[in-house]
Amino acid sequence: MKILVTGAGGFIGKNLVVKLNEKPTFEVLQFVRKNSVNDLLALISQADFVVHLAGENRPNNNDDFLSVNRDLTELLCAAIKKSGRKISLILASSTQAELDNPYGRS
Repeated sequence: MKILVTGAGGFIGKNLVVKLNEKPTFEVLQFVRKNSVNDLLALISQADFVVHLAGENRPNNNDDFLSVNRDLTELLCAAIKKSGRKISLILASSTQAELDNPYGRS
């Protein structure tokens, strides 16, 4: 099974990649900040499963909450749908989601 981890360079993502790589039945695909949207689309086309951990929680500019958190998630979901395959998706949640602040709204 090929598992795509978005946010693979973050604290949770790095540790998840290490644990998944311990299992010989998994091939881990990684999406990190330096990757492009095209890279993400190519990775999704290979993935059987996605763990979406990528996100912004302390940006210099509040607009980054929307471009990274909302827009990247929408792009990811649209690409999964467009693939026509049943790709399972786990989304990381946040304690901020219920709050009326830029992070929560994103």
